[in-house]
Amino acid sequence: MIGDYHVHTLHSDGEGAMADCVERAIALGLPEMGFADHLVPAGDDYSGYGIGPAARLDEYVADVRAAAARYPQIRVLLGLEVDYVPGTESEIAELLGRHRFDYLLGSVHFVDGFGFDERRNHDDERWHDVEAVYGTYYRTLRQAVETGRFTAIGHFDLPKKFGRRPTCAPTAYEDEALAAAAAVGMAIEVNTAGLRQPAVGETYPSAAIVERACRLGIPVIFGSDAHRPADVGAGFAQAVACARAAGYESTLRLSDRAQVRLP
Repeated sequence: MIGDYHVHTLHSDGEGAMADCVERAIALGLPEMGFADHLVPAGDDYSGYGIGPAARLDEYVADVRAAAARYPQIRVLLGLEVDYVPGTESEIAELLGRHRFDYLLGSVHFVDGFGFDERRNHDDERWHDVEAVYGTYYRTLRQAVETGRFTAIGHFDLPKKFGRRPTCAPTAYEDEALAAAAAVGMAIEVNTAGLRQPAVGETYPSAAIVERACRLGIPVIFGSDAHRPADVGAGFAQAVACARAAGYESTLRLSDRAQVRLP
């Protein structure tokens, strides 16, 4: 079995308590799991679904460490899903400097202040130019990667969430972000949340992107992006099959950064 490194709780926009998520992972036989609640910069455009101010971050860290101590039969890792927003690097660096995290997922949920993956923005007029949303997204994602701060890229091709795809595939933008990840030694996440989205029906990223990542030697990890305990480890059989079909034979274990053979 492989680890699930993308689990959300009540500390951000999840619906479950940490204990319930850990117990679900134990029931599945996972050797390790990691909490990755959202850390977002301050401001009206971005706040509302993240951990929030420093005091709440401290509480989150304490709760993860308590869960790790309470459940010694599984390795519970301290992670974060960090929203990259250009211009907020100093703010995020200050928050991250408060604790030593086991890993950090770098993600982009906003392009020029537009929360493109929020359901309330499903019919926003900015979607009238799908190419522009995708182009800005991938440029921002590449910037996030080039900071070298993150362990892995989260849900690489997230803009497809509502089924909107550009007329021309953004392959060049994707490849620039992948090349940047290879250059800094960053991993890529095969995220199974897309399997639970009717308009997506596949992993984030697509099989074609996973294959190109493999050719570049980018390590792979797996995440359910669970926002409720029942989704911990969901879709992992399909995710492993996707990685294997792309050419991967091993996955990066985040507890010790070892490469372990895929099941």
